[in-house]
Amino acid sequence: MHLPDGLLEPTTIVVLWIVTIGIIALGLYRITNSKIFSEEDSEKLIPYIGVIAAVIFAFQFVNYPIPGGTSGHLVGGTLVAVVLGPWSAVIVLFLVLIVQSFFGDGGFTVIGANAFNMGIVGGIFGLIIVKLVVQALNRTRLSKEIKITIGTAIGSYIAIVTASIICGIEISIAGVIPLEYAVSAMAIWHALIGIGEAVISALIVFYIYKTKPSLILTEKFLGVE
Repeated sequence: MHLPDGLLEPTTIVVLWIVTIGIIALGLYRITNSKIFSEEDSEKLIPYIGVIAAVIFAFQFVNYPIPGGTSGHLVGGTLVAVVLGPWSAVIVLFLVLIVQSFFGDGGFTVIGANAFNMGIVGGIFGLIIVKLVVQALNRTRLSKEIKITIGTAIGSYIAIVTASIICGIEISIAGVIPLEYAVSAMAIWHALIGIGEAVISALIVFYIYKTKPSLILTEKFLGVE
């Protein structure tokens, strides 16, 4: 899903930079001046962000070329959002993308677009899906960790496929690749990659719950019972 330089239309690049920087600024404000959604402890975020960023960097290391000029890979946005919260997901993905751009993995001018797709859609939107699933599962007698694990799996899958479709739309706006071709290529590949994304993200969340559940900072926001 790493977009290279020169693939997107300039207006798309500028708009997505503005949106992404705006979300990051808001996120930094919320982290430093209050508790994110009233449940994230900003002091805990400092060491966690560095560790999670390293995990996500490795998460995205393996790329599969997709016809049309981009690539397919695991994202981890929903995983970060479940553990650290929605704002942190955008910040972590943004920082990871900056480092990756120096290694030729994604363009520098399109970091805003890549962060929008992987951090905002993959993270914030993914967490919203997780919350909806968890609230539906609250009607059952499943344990908290199982509810959030299932929610993470479903949220991760939906988020990565949605992000891939949006990425395809962004590519098609430039007029280089027809909309139906760009979207179908991205969606089909990520529908398969999303299975791995869902399983790995869910297993990591489940493991954290079993070893140190206090690391899951979004429990109150998710409304798990």
